[in-house]
Amino acid sequence: MKNIIRVSTILLLLDSLTINAQEVAPDSAKLQNQTSTNTASQDVYSETAKSLIPTVKAGNDIKLKIGGFFRAEYYVDSREIVGACDDLFGFFPEDKVYDRNGKDLNGVVRQNISTQATRLTTTFEGPKLGKADSKAYIEFDFSGGNSVNVRLRQAWAKLTWQKGELLLGKAWSPFADIPFPYVAGLHTGIPFRQFSRGDQVRFTFKPSQHVSLVAAGLYQTEHKSVLEASSNGDIRQNPIPEFHLQWRYSSPTFSAGLLGEFKSIRPATKVTNAAGEVSKTDKRVNSYALGYYAQYLSGKLGLKTGGLYGLNLSDYFQQGGYAVKSVDPNTGKRSYAPSKVTSYWLNISYGKKWAPSLFVGYTKNLGFTDDILAGGDFFGRWQNVDQVFRLAPSLKFSHKQWTIQGEIDYDNVAYGNVDYADHGKVKDTHNVQGVRGLIATTFFF
Repeated sequence: MKNIIRVSTILLLLDSLTINAQEVAPDSAKLQNQTSTNTASQDVYSETAKSLIPTVKAGNDIKLKIGGFFRAEYYVDSREIVGACDDLFGFFPEDKVYDRNGKDLNGVVRQNISTQATRLTTTFEGPKLGKADSKAYIEFDFSGGNSVNVRLRQAWAKLTWQKGELLLGKAWSPFADIPFPYVAGLHTGIPFRQFSRGDQVRFTFKPSQHVSLVAAGLYQTEHKSVLEASSNGDIRQNPIPEFHLQWRYSSPTFSAGLLGEFKSIRPATKVTNAAGEVSKTDKRVNSYALGYYAQYLSGKLGLKTGGLYGLNLSDYFQQGGYAVKSVDPNTGKRSYAPSKVTSYWLNISYGKKWAPSLFVGYTKNLGFTDDILAGGDFFGRWQNVDQVFRLAPSLKFSHKQWTIQGEIDYDNVAYGNVDYADHGKVKDTHNVQGVRGLIATTFFF
């Protein structure tokens, strides 16, 4: 009884907190006050960590398990960076900007210590519904950034049969629900690895012991595409949810998957011409993405890799988005061209108690599907970035409830000018390098 009262008190306190979020603003989103969130990594896990909080029986056929971890980290950057969540997510260095004396304004060393990645989780094991096992999961973290702290990170329910599984609620996007690399930084491999969560209906069919087929419809409720200012960032105006189809294979040592998604967004519901006349518009931006992943784990050795090719993937923290390619002078209605991007990553690790790791990532801006208007509006991320390369060695020490990690991220970014006459490709590039050093410690409970 005491355990039940204690658990109920914790849940009531959490429920009374204001849940909000803050995400790094894409290039044009700063004008629209976007307030979606980006989050901490799944990959803060210790193979030796033991569960400290016992499972509580909350009723007939209902069990409740509370867990999570405390995380503190210190990082230092050699220059200003493109990042999120008070720069706990460090993506790559900012471009050089010079003052009147030719000195780089972004050549400033930055450092911080933070505990915002701390997390609380609650798992409910429910009664059977027919032949299906039932389960629900709620997760909070403190990574909203600045004055925004506690927010709802995941909340889903699941029904599981012998050959199928139905998930309802806020969870990782199927396109981003792939193995996380062994990295110490909260960036989890961004912008080389896709990253997104949202509310969804997902069904997984398991025709055999090792093979799964996944189909899902997802709504962008946390990580969102950037929209026109007239939409007020309301993604609910989109005509259809994102569609996902996947093939996955898994065994005790090897897993792999082929991923596909299609989405159709409506950037605006109304436009205004030069005379101030307002017209309704239903113009859409259609796009697709293809990806893969593979993972091999045997003994102390871990090999992980992934890659993708896609259009309009800013909602996955990928480079690009979409841009205006034409404007009707009579009505002000606009048409759009989505961007194209490809990215790849490889991660090698070895060890258990002491585990060195190496992460390598590369992403390339492939321009847009058509020529875009010179100086026209762009909706997405990092339009003037041609390519990014990262090399990140790290070392993790694990002991019972604790892990201590150290990492050095070296990033090389090619900034340039947008060639509007050649599908918006980035030309005349120059390289900017940056280094981040990170030390993080995590206590699991």
